[in-house]
Amino acid sequence: MRTAWAAGSAALLLALLPARGLAQSLMVASPAIVIDDKGRTGTLTLINDGITPVEVSVSTFCGYPVTDSIGRMYLRTFAAPDDTMPCAAKWIQSFPRRLRIDAKSRATVRLLVTPPPDLPPREYWARVMAAATGGQVGIGGLPDSAIQATLKVEIRSVVGLFYRRGNPSTGVALEALRAAPMADSLVGRVLLTRQADAAFVGSLKASLSDTTGKIRSRGQLPLGVYYTLEPRFALPIAGLPAGRYTLSVEAVSSRPDLPSDMLLPTVPVHQTVEVMLP
Repeated sequence: MRTAWAAGSAALLLALLPARGLAQSLMVASPAIVIDDKGRTGTLTLINDGITPVEVSVSTFCGYPVTDSIGRMYLRTFAAPDDTMPCAAKWIQSFPRRLRIDAKSRATVRLLVTPPPDLPPREYWARVMAAATGGQVGIGGLPDSAIQATLKVEIRSVVGLFYRRGNPSTGVALEALRAAPMADSLVGRVLLTRQADAAFVGSLKASLSDTTGKIRSRGQLPLGVYYTLEPRFALPIAGLPAGRYTLSVEAVSSRPDLPSDMLLPTVPVHQTVEVMLP
């Protein structure tokens, strides 16, 4: 049996995974932030494991993962979201907003949500961005010249924030599953549509079975469905004999990178389709 992690995009990682700045070695230790309407507070832990101090600014904005025409995921952002979008960015204050983190040190930023008093119960979304600057990278200069150019580097790390008022629920529907062989992979796409009033954050699991029911290849794609998503996924098929196979996909409310208490429970949903390998 072949096992693979289906390829997602860097945008999804920015949305929901711990981010690491290569230039300054700044890490966001919080994989995501969940805040409820009882406490209305959360924390963001920043770690500088580099050898120089970094200056960090914390801000919020609105955005969520979407897919392009060929199924690649990226983070769509909104400078001025419309009133229908459940964006919590403008209600979030960070303490402090700017800070200096010494080398081999960590710092905690406190987040406070101050929503309007008549806010309807449901889940609201935001992105928290930690922008770090510190140090310079040389980019060369003219031959036989004493003048050398440097570039100041800024690394931006983004995590998702979920503000839950009341008892929101979620789910997802699967439609339009299809796949075709491409080189040594079976490349597929499926349409996922969020149900209820909270984002579906979980995984899309895919498996390929032969006519005896034996699984010959499998993969898993972490994702977040805020409205709709139609991601591309791929399973390795090199060496598999030609013939008829069954492709099964399942959307589940679990992810290898997020603790279960951050995720809203759902009933797993499935879809299958037959495929022919040449």
